[in-house]
Amino acid sequence: MKIILLTCCGLLLFATLRAQNLEGIWKGYAAAESQGWFYGTGSYIMDIKQTAAGKYTGTAWFYETPQLYGELTVTGQRNDSADNWRFEEIKFNQLTIPKNHSARLAVMSLKLFDIDGEIVLQGSMISYSKYTGKVHTKRVLRLSKLSGAAIAALEIPGSGKRFPPSEATPPPKPDTVPLVPARRNRLQGSYDISSPGIDISLYDYGTVDHDTVTVFFNGAKVADRQELTGSPLRIHLTADTTQEYQELVLHANNLGDIPPNTSKMIILTSDKRYELKVTSSETENAMIRFRYVQKGK
Repeated sequence: MKIILLTCCGLLLFATLRAQNLEGIWKGYAAAESQGWFYGTGSYIMDIKQTAAGKYTGTAWFYETPQLYGELTVTGQRNDSADNWRFEEIKFNQLTIPKNHSARLAVMSLKLFDIDGEIVLQGSMISYSKYTGKVHTKRVLRLSKLSGAAIAALEIPGSGKRFPPSEATPPPKPDTVPLVPARRNRLQGSYDISSPGIDISLYDYGTVDHDTVTVFFNGAKVADRQELTGSPLRIHLTADTTQEYQELVLHANNLGDIPPNTSKMIILTSDKRYELKVTSSETENAMIRFRYVQKGK
């Protein structure tokens, strides 16, 4: 009965996220990634308006430094087959940029996630070379939807623009809970695989102290708020053979009785066994990267 109830709750959450109306103001960051570390983090804000079912238009602002910021027009559309939203920067309305720099419009492939009760719009943000058509810059975009109170206090970096009172609600009450700070993914292991099946076993590392984790594989949640114990939490994964790299992310829901959140991970592939210690915290997720290599290549 409990298993059926948990499954129904998971399906209800999934359906709720799929039906989410993105209209509103979202704020977060766009950051480039190298070896699991984010760098060059810049502020990114989108004011999204729904024009039809699953279709959007709006304005975006980015800010990295006082010399590098701008305003853009964006459009978006729900992609049901890929279970994501595709947004595209279509023109610069305003651009301030240092000499010897260039700016390129980007395409975003975004999904909704529920992370500790916070609804997050997250995914890739890619710009392409206008000469070769190849990827020029790839970033991670993470946005949280702002409440009316947060909108009332919002100032667009670089422009000083504020939103009119009609777009916001009264100032926040004293006990307003702040948004959860964004976490970065820290790479803690990288392995080659030659077949799509991957079996993961997770244990609490050392003393069992009530650590709990949520696990994502290629952006999809595969375990939700599971407590780590001396018995294995087993997760079977199937790699996407159409892409070279796969990413497993452990998100700490708490730090247990003895911070940080640590776990022993055993990885079984078709021909290898790996064992490692992974650590996550309130500021960092633990990430394991797999590279799919076809046999004979």
